[in-house]
Amino acid sequence: MNSHYLSICEKASYAAGAVLREKLGSVTVRSKSNRFDLVTEADIAAQKIIEQIIFDAFPEHQFIGEEGNLTQSQTKTQSRTQSGNTPKSNFTWIVDPLDGTTNYVHGLPFFATSIALVQNNSIICGAIYNPITNEYFCAERGQGAFLNGQQIHVSSCCSLEEALVSVGFPTLISPESLEVQLFLNACHQCQSIRRTGSTALNLAYIASGRFDAGWACKCHAWDIAAGVILVNEAGGKITQPDGQPININSGPTPFCAAANENLYKLVIKNIIDRK
Repeated sequence: MNSHYLSICEKASYAAGAVLREKLGSVTVRSKSNRFDLVTEADIAAQKIIEQIIFDAFPEHQFIGEEGNLTQSQTKTQSRTQSGNTPKSNFTWIVDPLDGTTNYVHGLPFFATSIALVQNNSIICGAIYNPITNEYFCAERGQGAFLNGQQIHVSSCCSLEEALVSVGFPTLISPESLEVQLFLNACHQCQSIRRTGSTALNLAYIASGRFDAGWACKCHAWDIAAGVILVNEAGGKITQPDGQPININSGPTPFCAAANENLYKLVIKNIIDRK
């Protein structure tokens, strides 16, 4: 786990985490797409430092962050590409500087920075870091998944009755929403259910066996990119509802589900397909 790409993930994760710790409890809050979709200056500051670290190491790479493009490096790279002086890189960093902003605003210590590197449509490495617990999850294609240097694996749970599952909800839902239907399907079948407010950490917890399974609807690339490679490298399965692999470059993913191979089949059959 010593590739230069992953070392930049680690450096950027810890730098952003330091920003989030420093600003915790002292941020102002504003809304984005709706009144429940929050952003703070901590989100912006954390993404800026991630961008700077990445562009210092890889100035030719592309960058997609939840908060847009915040540094001049991306603008310069795009200008060179458009002028034909520099070919467009097929490497793209996908970043959520603060996944779990609502938790962060309320002082709930369940939030994370999520960073992944994609080559074309293949995720080659990723990292999820909780700066409060100092837990750093990372994975590189073909090299396994790790938590603070120790290899991790998905759980071996094979029944819904024994499964602790996580669910993701978008910022706006109604009683008729798909998310509510799936939640109700699961309530009487699973041992217990958690809605944590951080899709990235949900996937990291599935990769490490803390959660046995999980699903989320209306995910963006920055919500799940790092988590996808973590789950895959930890021996789990994560797909779209039709069983196809997650396509990071195809825009928002309408749905993703993750678990070990056996439990995944039960989730799809008994919860997802019954919607």
